[in-house]
Amino acid sequence: MPPVPDVTSSVVRPRASVLGAFVEGWRRVIRAPALTIGLLVLTLLTALPLAAALDAQMRAHFGSSLEADTAMGGWDARWAAEFHATSDGVGRTFTYEILGFGGTFAIVSRLMDGQPLDRSVTAAVAVYIGLWIFLSGGILDRLARARRVGAAAFFSACGAYFFRFLRLAPFVAVAYWALFRWLHPLLFTTIYGRWTRGGMAEPHAFVLRGIFYLVFLVCLAAVGLTVDFIKVRLVVEDRRSVISATPAAVRFVRRRAWRIAGLTILNGVAALILARLWLQVAPGASAANWLVVGLGQLYVVARLWARLAFMASEVVFFQGELAHAQYTARPRPVWPDSPAVEAVRNLRG
Repeated sequence: MPPVPDVTSSVVRPRASVLGAFVEGWRRVIRAPALTIGLLVLTLLTALPLAAALDAQMRAHFGSSLEADTAMGGWDARWAAEFHATSDGVGRTFTYEILGFGGTFAIVSRLMDGQPLDRSVTAAVAVYIGLWIFLSGGILDRLARARRVGAAAFFSACGAYFFRFLRLAPFVAVAYWALFRWLHPLLFTTIYGRWTRGGMAEPHAFVLRGIFYLVFLVCLAAVGLTVDFIKVRLVVEDRRSVISATPAAVRFVRRRAWRIAGLTILNGVAALILARLWLQVAPGASAANWLVVGLGQLYVVARLWARLAFMASEVVFFQGELAHAQYTARPRPVWPDSPAVEAVRNLRG
């Protein structure tokens, strides 16, 4: 009897489509509503302590004065400036930037200028990042399977990959620290200062600074994409070694740099479209409270979708390029029987 040919080795796999990975990523996210609801609740629970602290400071500052009645009727710029100047902690974050699209623009501006976080929100941000590290394994596992999984399977994946991602975290922190510690001052202080010292025209200086922003953003994206595909390989291939997954992810990104860049641009354009829509419908200071809260939560959901779709499209692209049936994957966890059932089984044995 002639040997059966190895079909898996003879079949040539087509290259993954960038647009197809993008569309499939969004489809997987939209078809996982429980994931969106869970992350939305997590975001709200992380923000609640800060909101409660800010509410206490505002109540103490208002007291029973006439300014309280004025502020209840709408945004009072004079009182807001006074409150910001006399407050400490989370009260220092209460500025005009929280109105409408200003908060989004302020966050991006501070990131690109390398400004440190306010100390009052550092703890909340650290907790949020820690929770994302814990949940990322379950999120990637759910998106890679493209089907519904139970809570036991989801949190089993979270626990299995948490310590692997935790071992990766110091290297990621060092990479971003190096960019902000050396590359950012080199571009925006040393080179920019040297080229504009002779009295460069303001339009030319503006263009030059925009080019440096683009260069810095590309470097940030390169590090972020490499880290993303390290996590994808750890989850999809069920790798246990971060050291072996890192060069594998670097090779994957390097060999498909232009296509991965195209996928990143598609996700970036989607995020920009959502931000532009938010700029269009963002409520002003005089809007009703229910409208401010409702539209704000819709924008949070849209941002979560954009972030999850980015992760899902990377998973889909990797699966389309390399993943096949021979790749290892964590089996679905089976909840053990009760001790009584095991005791009966042992007696029968």
